[in-house]
Order: sequence, then structure tokens, then C-alpha cells
Amino acid sequence: MPFSVKLALTILVIAAAGTDLRIRRIPNWITVPGAAVGFALQAYNGGLRGALSSLAGAGLGLAIFIALYVAGGMGAGDVKLFGAVGALTGPEPLVLIFVLTGLLGGIAAAVLAASRGRLRATLERTGELLLDLGRLRWQEVRKNSAAPDALRLPYGAVIAGGTLLSLVVLH
Repeated sequence: MPFSVKLALTILVIAAAGTDLRIRRIPNWITVPGAAVGFALQAYNGGLRGALSSLAGAGLGLAIFIALYVAGGMGAGDVKLFGAVGALTGPEPLVLIFVLTGLLGGIAAAVLAASRGRLRATLERTGELLLDLGRLRWQEVRKNSAAPDALRLPYGAVIAGGTLLSLVVLH
């Protein structure tokens, strides 16, 4: 991965994590330029192949989290951020970023639930959510995800962690 892409990726995810932690939103003024810069850098570094890789990465990034957004378990800013990360990296590195983000997200969620004394309830609710997803009970998924007592994790910060960790793993 070229240094320019690593630098842009680092700036993107740190800016997104900062706003998500501070105001619990990831604004379009971060994600849209991030995706545009990703496309431009990929096209510059890889020509047509790079441009197509950027588009595929953006599409994959959006597709991965769109179901969670529709279910009410994730904000639109998180989805757009992952699309912008995909535009910068392309689809292959994005798969590793997704896995690392998922692992960090699970750890962060468990720590958050445990710190609030709600680990058991959170695990039970997660099990119910997974069953509802598997049974395609979308209204139940949405209702449980939007419950007023549901713990909310600033997932932009988790995406940033997974992305930065991937840069260490990928060199």
C-alpha cells in the first residue's frame, strides 16, 4: 500500500474517531472527501485498475455494514466511513480490516457491558439478536437494536482501531 494511501487512511479514521467519540456522529464532511481522496489516490497509483479497486472497496465497505444500519444497530456515519475506508484500500485489505474491526468491536462491547454491570444481559440480548437475524425477523431486530437501554458503542473509533491495526499487520 503506497505511503500516500496509508497517510490518507490514518487521517480519515483518526478524524472520524475523534468526532464519533466527541459528538457521537461521523459527519459527511469527513467521509465524502475521504472516499474521493481514496478514489483519486487509487486511480493515480494504479490507473484504471486502481480506480476499479477503489470502487469495489467502497461498494464492499458499504455492503458489509448496510444490514446493521437497516436493523438500527449502527449509524449511517459508520457505514459511510467503512465505505470510505474501502475506497482507500480496495476490497482485499478491507476484508482484514473488517475482521480486525469485528474483533476489536467485540472486545470493546464486552468491556463496556462489564463496566456497566450488564455483561450477562448484553450477551443474552446479543444471542436473541443473532437468532432474530438468522430467522429474518427484521422488525424484532430493529426493535431490540433501538431499545432505549441498549448500550451504544462509538463504532467509528472501533473502525479506526481495526484500520490502524491492519496497517501494522499489512506493513
